[in-house]
Amino acid sequence: MTTASAPSSVDPAILEARTWDVAVVGSGPAGAMVAHELARLGCSVVLLDRQAFPRWKVCGACLSPGAQDALRSAGLGDLPTRSGARPLEILRLRGWSIQADVPLRGSLALSRGAFDMALVRAAREEGAQFVSRARTRLDTVTAEAAHLRVELPDATAKLTARIVVAADGLRSAILGKAGGGAPPSAPDAGKAGKVGLGAVFERADPEYGPGVIHMAVGQEGYVGLVRTEDGTLNVAAALKPSALGRNTSPQDAVSRILRQASFPPLEGEPAEGWRGTPNLAYHPVRVGGERVFAVGDAAGYVEPFTGEGMSWALAGAGTLAPIVRRAVDGWSADLLEEWSRAYRRTVGHAQRLCRGAAWTLGRPVLSRAALRLLNRYPDVAAPFVTRAASPPPSLAGRPS
Repeated sequence: MTTASAPSSVDPAILEARTWDVAVVGSGPAGAMVAHELARLGCSVVLLDRQAFPRWKVCGACLSPGAQDALRSAGLGDLPTRSGARPLEILRLRGWSIQADVPLRGSLALSRGAFDMALVRAAREEGAQFVSRARTRLDTVTAEAAHLRVELPDATAKLTARIVVAADGLRSAILGKAGGGAPPSAPDAGKAGKVGLGAVFERADPEYGPGVIHMAVGQEGYVGLVRTEDGTLNVAAALKPSALGRNTSPQDAVSRILRQASFPPLEGEPAEGWRGTPNLAYHPVRVGGERVFAVGDAAGYVEPFTGEGMSWALAGAGTLAPIVRRAVDGWSADLLEEWSRAYRRTVGHAQRLCRGAAWTLGRPVLSRAALRLLNRYPDVAAPFVTRAASPPPSLAGRPS
């Protein structure tokens, strides 16, 4: 599916000519959604991203029912359909010669390139200023505003905003500068979680048909594969760091797990990727700082399975927006504490369910037992899939 490009740069004078109500750094689902919502609430918003759009990201490319609920709450319920999203009906888990087909109710497959571009376009239509190819760092925070340095392809701009939303992903540089980044790591902290890998293939075995999330489970991690709206095969893996040895390529590591689970091999070289992510177990000290709020992956992350991460990002952005709107009128540390409580109560609760599933899949004896159970009783997983992908109504719905 062809997606129109977004403007790649802007006159620095436009960024420097005013004090913006909100600067959102990072234009993934969380950043674009919070920019959209704040623009609807009457804020002057600048949305910045270091990459050119549209762009591909490591992601499972799945929109859960919870993510779609969050879009409907923002008046964007038809966005997936307009972007060509395909329905997903089955989560096919396979490992140790066991297969389980878990029904998916209402999930959709949509590439991040198409989805993120559509959200950015929606934010621009509400009045947000979008700037790509903009490397942004937080310089200083005063009693009146935050001051950022924006490096554009041909110039550097100094941007002033009353509030900054850090939506720049795992181990957010903006949040780190604001004092809320990741805690000091123990020497073996990197072994505690998995790393993410992703790629896109234009050719793939017919077994990888549309409408199914294919999930290969092995001792070194798991690999998800899904056909997106343009017919390509999106591959996203969560692997133990030990799976990527000095002489092991990402494709070799992923292929090993596919082979162990009796899935067809990947064909040829990827059209996109391979790309990696930092450790998928990430929990910052705080979800903000002085005049800074973190949302999406920047606020914390665990391994998702069937679109939960997108649901958390979109619903979290919808809940954060009215808190930020009040902070624009007058900053108070109490508003940051309000966001922290809301995040723990809702997104944090949903993430704990996925953390438990990741713990189970990381233990061969338990994962074999779970697969055997699901092989015989696939509907047993339905409550987990529903709860993990759908934060409580207090988060998913638009606050009053």
